[in-house]
Formats: sequence, C-alpha cells, structure tokens
Amino acid sequence: MIQIFAVGRELRMTHKTSPLAFMLAAFFAVGCSAGTVVKSDSRAQIATADTGVAGQASGSGNTDVQSAPVNTLSNTSVLQRFFTVPRPAVIVADDLNDLEETLLFARRTTHADPDRQNGGKWIEAAQIGLLFGSPEGKAFLTAPAGRALVRGEPAQSCPALNVATARTDDLATEGALRACLRKVADMPDCGCRVIARSDHLLADRDDFQYAIGVSSLLIDPKNGQQLRMTSEERIIEGRPDTRRLWMLNAAGPVGMLQVQNDGRAAFVFSATGKRYDGTHFEDGFRRGRIARRAYLNSKDGKRLVVLVGFEENELKENQETLSAWNPFSPLELKKAEAAKN
Repeated sequence: MIQIFAVGRELRMTHKTSPLAFMLAAFFAVGCSAGTVVKSDSRAQIATADTGVAGQASGSGNTDVQSAPVNTLSNTSVLQRFFTVPRPAVIVADDLNDLEETLLFARRTTHADPDRQNGGKWIEAAQIGLLFGSPEGKAFLTAPAGRALVRGEPAQSCPALNVATARTDDLATEGALRACLRKVADMPDCGCRVIARSDHLLADRDDFQYAIGVSSLLIDPKNGQQLRMTSEERIIEGRPDTRRLWMLNAAGPVGMLQVQNDGRAAFVFSATGKRYDGTHFEDGFRRGRIARRAYLNSKDGKRLVVLVGFEENELKENQETLSAWNPFSPLELKKAEAAKN
C-alpha cells in the first residue's frame, strides 16, 4: 500500500457543522457547490503539514548529478536573470541515440554570444512562472553550478519534467535528458526537449507558464455527483517520487491526493480522515501543470474519481470519458482483456 501520512488536525475544516462537512462525513455526498477562492492561510496550513512529514524523509544519496525537486527558494536564487530569444531552437532527443547530438546542440546554443542574437533580452527570474512555481523549476533556480531543465515533447501529451544539477552544465543536461528519456520510453511519440540550461531559456515564454492553483473535480462515479475545487501541488523533500495535491475550497484544505511515480495513489478527506486507495495517470501538461486522473476505492467499497488540472473545454468535451470508472493503465487493460478471451 502507498505510504501516506494522516491529515493532521490543523488541516481539518474550520466549521465541521457546515453542510459540506456533513456531506463529506458520509460517503462522498457532495451535492453542494464548492467555491474555488482559497483562504490566505491555506498555504500556511499546507506548509505546516508538509514540514512535519519532510523531516522523516531520507536523502537521495551522494552522486555526481542531483535531480531532487524542492519546495522553497532562497533569497539569492530569486535575484537571477535569464537570456531568451524570440524564436529559440528546438533541442529534442527522441531516444538515447540522439543524446550526443542533442548535448552538442544545447552547448552551442547556450555558448553563443548574447549580444549577437537578434531580439534577445534578459528577464528576471520572477517573470518565469515554471521556474518560480514548480518544484523542478525551484531546484533549477537554487542550483549552485551546472543545471538543466528538460520536459517531455510534445508537452500536451508527454508528462515528464526533469531537473538536474551537477558540476557542469553538460553533466546536468545529460542527467536531465537521461531521466526524461527513461520516463517517456513507453509513451508513444514522445521525446525530451531541453527547455533551460545555465542562464538561458531554450523554449518560448509561453512554455514557461505555471498555474499554481488549477481546477479539480472529485466525482462519485455511481451517481455522477461532483465537488469542484482548486488544487496546489507540493513535494515531500527527499522523496522526489511522491507528489501531494492539496484540494482547497474557500474554507481551506478539503483533502489531499498523494501520487507516486509507480502509479499508486491515495486520497484522504480532511474533515473525516476517510481514505481511498488506487491508481493515477498523467495526461500531459496544461499551463505548466500535469493533468492527472485518479481512480480510487475506500475500504467499504465506495469509489472516487479525481480529475486535476484539465482545462474547462476539455472537461466539457470529454466529461463522460474522463469521469468514467477506468482504473487500468494501458498495459493492465490489455492483460485484463486477454484474460477474458
């Protein structure tokens, strides 16, 4: 079973006698509507809970290339500038056979004289959402030496974002590319693009969007009832294979979805402590955040579908498909179908 820490008392709903709390106390009876405005102290509540569990996490080991995302930025890391051009080169590796050529192209691009690049300019780190908001971007900003950021390509359907820091930019770029290529190896038509290296941005400014809060839906697949809210994503320091997505409404945290790289997932409601376990799938990037689907069961047999980060037009056009109960990965689905025949 996926390891997940119980939601602490500080994350429980402020007004337990509210209609929403009563409905969450029962099996996912969510007929009321939820606002998406988040209280200003919600992030402080989340930070408190995350700090409590972060101390229990172990380090990732001492290697030449480090790749652990981080939650926080130092004061000095935010005072950086990055060079960008209007039409950056697209530096993509489709597999490990492209690695050497991709590294050479990335090196030449970032070593070019900025004064000789038409339309190029330096921009502040605070203007670059992905670097300032995502855990991988923060790790990139806080790197003391060589650094690189690599993303799945095309981003819409290839959910991989890998950061690496090392003694040199070349080592970091190779490390990030290898990690990304491992992740997308089984994804059809996916490669890996170097989007940032050293103090250069190697993709369009639009590729560095990052939505701190995105729309999320909790769905009861039995009767179609939905609870809409906002979610924010965090990591547990020292456990780069684990992400926490806090579900927030106007009163604060409603629950937390924890996902792991191996496909396991768990959800815990803040008000009741009720837990659901199951699987999750990633569907590519939307405004810098990975769109996710989770299919979960409670011990008493109740089902829960969680959708995170999908755009409104996607939800309208594919609501039935996205919310349908489908707890199989493609490989597991093939095995299940083969067993029936």
